[in-house]
Formats: sequence, C-alpha cells, structure tokens
Amino acid sequence: MAEKDVMEIDLMKLLMAYLHKWWLILACGLAGACIALIVTVNFITQMYQSSVSVYVNNARNNQTVDYVTSSNLDASQKLVNTYINIAQSDRVLELVSDRLDGVYSVKELREMLTASQVNDTEIFKLYITSPDPEEAARVANVMAEVAPREISDLVEGSSARIIDYAKVPESRYTPSYSKNTVMGGLIGCVLAAAYLTVMFLLDVRIKDDEDLMALFDVPILGQIPDVETLDNGNHHEKYGYKTEPATMAKGGKR
Repeated sequence: MAEKDVMEIDLMKLLMAYLHKWWLILACGLAGACIALIVTVNFITQMYQSSVSVYVNNARNNQTVDYVTSSNLDASQKLVNTYINIAQSDRVLELVSDRLDGVYSVKELREMLTASQVNDTEIFKLYITSPDPEEAARVANVMAEVAPREISDLVEGSSARIIDYAKVPESRYTPSYSKNTVMGGLIGCVLAAAYLTVMFLLDVRIKDDEDLMALFDVPILGQIPDVETLDNGNHHEKYGYKTEPATMAKGGKR
C-alpha cells in the first residue's frame, strides 16, 4: 500500500511570512474597521429600548397583607415565568394593539417585546424596542397598564404591580459602533492572514536546503554561498583574503 502524501506546514516559516507582510494585515484590519463603521452608521437602523418594572405579588390587589413571609416570596418568584408568558400572550397583545388604535399588529408587538426576570427576584421587566424612542416608551407604558390587570384576572390569589414606568431613552440600544468597528477590524485581519496562508501553501519554490531535503532523499554535500559583489574587492575580504589596488610610481612606472 502506497504511503499517502502528507503536507507539513512549518509554523515558524508561516509566522515569518505574517511578520514579513505585517503591513498588509494592518491595512486590511484598518480597511475592515472603516467599512464596518460606515455600514453601521449609514445602513443599520438605530433601535431604542424602553422598559417597565413589574413586581409579582402573591396576593390579590384588594387583599390586605400585614407582612411578607419567605414562603410568599418563593411563591412570587415561581410565578414570574407565568406572568411573563401571560404578558407575551395574544390576549394581552391584542388589548395593547386596541389601546394603540391598531397601529401595531399582535405580530409586530411580539417582535418589539422582550421580557426577563431581574436577578432571580420576584421582579421582571418588559422591554419594548423601536426605532423611535418616544414610541418605545409609549408602547411600554401601555403594556404596563394592560398586563397587570390581565395577570390579576387570570392568576387566582396573586397580582402584579408596576414599580417603574417607561421613560424615553436618551441613547440608542443598538447598534454598537465600537463593537462593530472592532469586529470589522478583526475580520479584515483574519482575511489577510488567510490570504497569506494560502499564498504560503501555494509557494512551491525551493528556498533553502530544508526544501531540498524534503523533496529528495539524498544528503547535501555543499552549498554555494551568496556572495555580494562589492567595489574594490570587498567580497574577497569577506572570505579571508585581500587584494591591494595597483599603485603608479613616479615617472609612469609601476
């Protein structure tokens, strides 16, 4: 059975190829960063996010509670996921759509809405994301008006109360200019390194004795030195001997 040809990659030589073309990697990284920044600023829609905080209470709204026990807190924490699912249900989103005069469909509201529990507590947040910051706050506050009432009607023996209403966001939620710029720079550097790697693997020229030994299974008997031709016989001095230039004596005799 014939032995399969195995391609061996000299990592040191590959690293030297990268270092030799460091300027290309740097240029591609800068180009990638600039392109990513331009695309982010001009072609990606800025999104704003506003949120409301909801407290899960293990008691009816009209029920008087003198003190809160640990069992009540545990029950409230377990109810959080149920409350979140109710807030994201078609029933609640249809009521929100009606309150907004049908500007948004149930599908559009579900795409705008996200929810999450706050640090394993009995508090969760409803987030509304929109390209208009004022609209994001308005929709979130309508959710705050509708969701707790529906939750109280559906879940026996418990209720939900609003802690913080939504405010108009002052800064964008996405995209992140710095993150996208760094990612573009990294992609540019990776593409440049990939190009150099391919060119290194496709280079079949014989550059040193190691390449010869890899191709031919014979010993190397000697090498021809790389002699640089210099003026005034300096190349002779390089190998241990020196030539003196001829001098002209007086009267034209040597």
